[in-house]
Amino acid sequence: MTSSIFDKDFPEDPGVRRWHLIPLALKIYVYVYLALSAFSVLSSYLRHRRYGVYDWKELNAITLFSIASVILFPLIRFLPNLLILLEKKYAILLALAATVISMLVACYTSYLTASYGVMNFMVIVINICWLVLEIPYLVMLLRVRKAWERGKGRP
Repeated sequence: MTSSIFDKDFPEDPGVRRWHLIPLALKIYVYVYLALSAFSVLSSYLRHRRYGVYDWKELNAITLFSIASVILFPLIRFLPNLLILLEKKYAILLALAATVISMLVACYTSYLTASYGVMNFMVIVINICWLVLEIPYLVMLLRVRKAWERGKGRP
């Protein structure tokens, strides 16, 4: 066997693909969140197209925030899950941040709904359901984070 100067540069163990490190339940969450965020952006686009475009001369901060939140929040959920599919090293960290942001927004929305006396029961129930769905996702992301950052992703 001949030795080469490159023998030390190439490790014997090629590593494990990052996608194979995550459990099936987390893979299902990734696909569901991708589909839900894409559907959310598409449905909001169709809703705004159906009811017409805003009068750009009379836009105020609340209207701009509502437009931005309709687009921004689904994209905050979509991007980290897409990066998980692409096996990027920082994808799990972004997904953790997006999940925490989403959970905080749900808690804040529930608090505002209850504190202003509106007491729209359905908003609170929906937010609680989202929180119940996101807690296992958060736990799975935390469990797989260290192994994911060591794993071998796509080039």
